[in-house]
Amino acid sequence: MNIKPDCLSCLFDQALRVTKLLKLDDDTSKKVFNKTAQVLMDHTMSSTPPQIARDIYQAISDVTGEKDPVALAKAYATEQALNIDTSCIYTIPDALKMAVIGNVIDFGAQEQLDLDEMIQYHLHKKFAIDDTENFIRELQHAKEMVLLADNVGEHIFDKLLIETIKKHYDITVHYFVRGKPIINDVTLKEGQLLKDCAHIVDTGVRTPGFDLEEASSISKKIFDRADIVLSKGMGNFESLYNVAKRPIYFLFVVKCSVVAEEIGHNVKELVFTRV
Repeated sequence: MNIKPDCLSCLFDQALRVTKLLKLDDDTSKKVFNKTAQVLMDHTMSSTPPQIARDIYQAISDVTGEKDPVALAKAYATEQALNIDTSCIYTIPDALKMAVIGNVIDFGAQEQLDLDEMIQYHLHKKFAIDDTENFIRELQHAKEMVLLADNVGEHIFDKLLIETIKKHYDITVHYFVRGKPIINDVTLKEGQLLKDCAHIVDTGVRTPGFDLEEASSISKKIFDRADIVLSKGMGNFESLYNVAKRPIYFLFVVKCSVVAEEIGHNVKELVFTRV
């Protein structure tokens, strides 16, 4: 999915949030903004938002010396997610709903949403697009599934989803993570939390979305052969929508006006669609 003008302001706003998170002084903040502006000028409108984000966060790391600029946000998100009571989640539909609500934990989103509020108001509401029945039907015959991870914090709910699926079906789950820290996405480090229920795959991808051009040969092979691919979050959607040559289940919260317009649904709505 190519960028739109709204994406440019969103990406610049992310740079601002990083300067505040790291408590950078004014001069260093100005350097971050200069680098961000240069990245935006260097890219064309045919780039995807995750591709531009990759270059912006690399520029931020170059300026600050921080290899994982939003590490503090990731730690807080994990703590927040671990404090959520999920003892009432037994079924696959409920686990899917919990997993998608966890997608509100997103440092890079245009609109920052509250996790507790989303759980309270959306856990028992319907998806705006709902392919749950098709998903469960495919699970009955599937041997391998790929789950494309998105943000740290929501990976706690990904674990719940995988464990719930495996209680019902004998299936191997490959959990795809990023190749290095990028925004607040799950890397091999955070993915270890799921090693007891899934095969953790370092995709080598440096963008906040599964970019097929960057993916390792091993991850692409698994991606192509899996019976089911479940993609979490908008970054993966932006990278794969109308690009991938295979069916994919996209599971995410609509968190920006650009994606809302693309799929014809409103910000804050929950989407589970097979494309």
